[in-house]
Amino acid sequence: MKKIFLHQNADSGDLIVVFGGFASHPSHFSHLKSQKNVLLFFDYEDFSLEFDFKAFENITLIAFSMGVCVASKMMRSLPLGAKIALNGTNQPIDRNLGIHPGIFRKNLENFSLKAFKKSLLAEREKLAQDFEFKDEAGLKKELGNLLDFCQKERHLAFEWDRVYASAHDEIFPTKAIKKSFGAPIFLNEPHFAFFAFDFWEEL
Repeated sequence: MKKIFLHQNADSGDLIVVFGGFASHPSHFSHLKSQKNVLLFFDYEDFSLEFDFKAFENITLIAFSMGVCVASKMMRSLPLGAKIALNGTNQPIDRNLGIHPGIFRKNLENFSLKAFKKSLLAEREKLAQDFEFKDEAGLKKELGNLLDFCQKERHLAFEWDRVYASAHDEIFPTKAIKKSFGAPIFLNEPHFAFFAFDFWEEL
């Protein structure tokens, strides 16, 4: 994984840890402001978590899409405040609790960045003209890494305090989120739902 501070505030002891989804990049979140420290983990070429979380007093966890699974496995032993999931589950590749494994593997085999961006953003695509992505080969490798990682230790318990689901999600089944967590907070957004917010603290 890569990591980068999206916001740093030396006067704040609060840290918002964000686990991006598949293909996430810092440029995707540039419109979001914060008075706290915001650290993004992204680019799942590996799953090494190297960071001194003890330097911060309060940690809020926000995870998006496939990042919900990654965070649920990698952050479980840390003292966390609010834990917020958006358009993902702890078992994102599953017949009932996530994307059907057959569909996921088909998308992996036939991956197209153009098609993915359309599904990710839908009518919000015009707002994302400055979004950066890796090339298709790199993204396909990342998607394969996520498949392997998320299918290991699949039934570890991890509870989220707040769960969002997009009403117009073309990637992650809303019914899987309902089955996993009960009644989520619905957003009138596509899979990438962050344009519904101006500040990280609003989540």
